[in-house]
Order: sequence, then C-alpha cells, then structure tokens
Amino acid sequence: MGASRVSISGGRALAAFPLLIRPRWVHLFLAFGLSLGASVSVQAQARPPVQINTNVQLVQVPVIVFDDKGGVASDLKKDDFRLFEDGVEQRILYCERERESVSFVILDDLSSSMTRKIPFVQEATLSVLDSDEQQERYRDEFSVYGIASRAKNLVPFTRDLKDLERRLPWLLTPTNGSTALFDGIYLGISEARERAENKHRAMIIISDGGDNHSRYNLRETKSLLEEADVPVFAVMAGSSFELPEIFAGPKKKSGMQGKAPFPSTPAGAEDYIGPAERRGPRNLQTLTEATGGGVFTAKHEEDLPRIVRTISNAVRYRYVLSYKPPETPAKAAAEGASGESKWHKIFLELNPKEKFKGFGIPYYKRKYYKFD
Repeated sequence: MGASRVSISGGRALAAFPLLIRPRWVHLFLAFGLSLGASVSVQAQARPPVQINTNVQLVQVPVIVFDDKGGVASDLKKDDFRLFEDGVEQRILYCERERESVSFVILDDLSSSMTRKIPFVQEATLSVLDSDEQQERYRDEFSVYGIASRAKNLVPFTRDLKDLERRLPWLLTPTNGSTALFDGIYLGISEARERAENKHRAMIIISDGGDNHSRYNLRETKSLLEEADVPVFAVMAGSSFELPEIFAGPKKKSGMQGKAPFPSTPAGAEDYIGPAERRGPRNLQTLTEATGGGVFTAKHEEDLPRIVRTISNAVRYRYVLSYKPPETPAKAAAEGASGESKWHKIFLELNPKEKFKGFGIPYYKRKYYKFD
C-alpha cells in the first residue's frame, strides 16, 4: 500500500490508552474508560500540539470487554470480534490480551456539593489500588487530586501503596468550596503527559460533574482531552445516568476493614445542588466520550468503591486487536483535501450476538485521523 501518514497531537500518550508511535507502526488506543497538601492555582496551559508523521502498516486497537456479570471478559479470540473502519469490515490479524502497568490519575471532588459522599469517595479511591503481589509485578503508579475551589495536587505519582492507604483518608476531607473540575482535569492530564512513567495511562473522576470555579471551560477541556489520548472514566453518585446493567448489584454496607478510619463528615451537612451540579452529568458525558471513556452512576453511594474497582481492573486488562487499514483511493484522498474525510471511524461488536448476550464493549475511541 502507499505510504500514509498519521497526525497525532499532544506529544506523549496513555491508558486505557495512548497513541504510541514506533517506526512504521501506529498504536491507536481505543478504550472504553505533587506536593503533599499543596494548593495549586491553575496556571498550566496545554502544551503546543506536536505533529508526528509516520508510515502506517497496522492499526492496533486496545479493547475492554465486560461480561454479562460485570467482570472483565476473558478467553475471547479474534473470531469473537467484528471490526469495521468507515463501515467496511476489516480482517483482524491479531488478538492479544495482556495486563499492563498503568499510571492512574484520580480526581476526587471534595466541594460542598459532595460533602455527604466524601467517605465513599475515600473508599472508592483506595479501591483502585491493587494487591501488593500484583503491584510488585506490574508497578502501577497513582496520582491523586482533590477538587474544590482550587485543584489540590494531594499526592504525586507514587507506587507506595501502604503510604497511600495510610494518608488518603486524612487527605480526602470535605470542604465548603466551589468546584474547579475543569482546571483539575487540565492539571491531571498535564501531569500524566509530563511525569507518568508507564506508557499506559488513565484518569478516573469521582464527582457530580458540576463546575463553577474553573479558568477553563467545557469546550477547552474537551479539546484538550481529544488530543491527550488519556481515556477518562467518571463515576457519579446519583440517578442522573442509569447504571449499566452489568454493574448492577445488591446494596451493601460500606466499610474499610483494616484501613485508616474516615474523618467524620460535619454534623447535619447536606450536599448542595445548584445549577452547576445540574449540568454535571452532561459535562461528564461530553468529556469522557471524547476520550473513549464513559460515565457510570452509583445509584447508592455504597456502590462507588465496587464500580471504581471494576473500572480500574478493566483498564489494567485489555485485548489488543490489530488490522491493516485499507488503502485510501487517490480520488477519495483528493476529495478529502479539506481534512474532513480523513477522520476514519471504527466500530466494534462481538460475534455472534446471541453467544455474547449481556456482554459489552461500550467505551472506546471511535475515530482516528490520518493524513493520506
């Protein structure tokens, strides 16, 4: 095939998943999904886009699959998938499943609208951590932000799980502040680009999605995420979005046996719900879908840790599908001089549908850009 070029903005890449460039290869990742206590005024700007051109021979598609019980599906083969580019089915050459080391950025909303939910936010954050045995083998790292009137970089990237378990319940405490969520996303993405040691990166947001105190707006934040190649997953506690059926489960008591106790929530404290919070679900849906991630809702606060744990495991374990992209005909390439036709859409499904009833691959980046 003739040489093609792919444009990738943003320099370094991710998890659930970066665009990685190697000579004559493009890894297109589709997925779905700091100083201690220092308060960081948001001054970080998005880095100037960096365009990288390379020959394209294979497109590699990382895929997260949930089974009908809400777990990460295993033992799937390449014949179990159907992959389409621009509506035309492509032949999958390779299907591999691997556990990857991940750099997680976790954004915890500590603003006044989340006051009552803070204990569950604490527990959900700790649920991202893996076992000591797995950590020794795969070397995940974690960075945590607290979001209120300003974005607080509570913990820089670290692999020390015991230290995180000890400190986080005391760092994640309620505030009476506003919500600078968009600014927190900017800071978290910047840190992932500049300081993450793993090539596989992901952001998990635990919030109601409201924003009323950021320097950046929704459009600017979405534009950043489209370039960043860091899948973003958001978990809400509320009923604005329906919880996917695969995550449904019985209501259970909250607790963290063996872990540090929660600081107490102020007596009589209630979550404040205003116009910003009402826009929250739409904000999170817009931002996560731009990255190939998605929004999950915990109908009960007690479900937060379980859902966050499932998402973090889905990010760690994935399938990688490889296929050779079709050649772009000369006429189509000429007609696409404006750039509009150079976005190539990807669609995935499991096959046969009857065999995989209840399974889902709902979150993945559905297009990539190629210079022809």
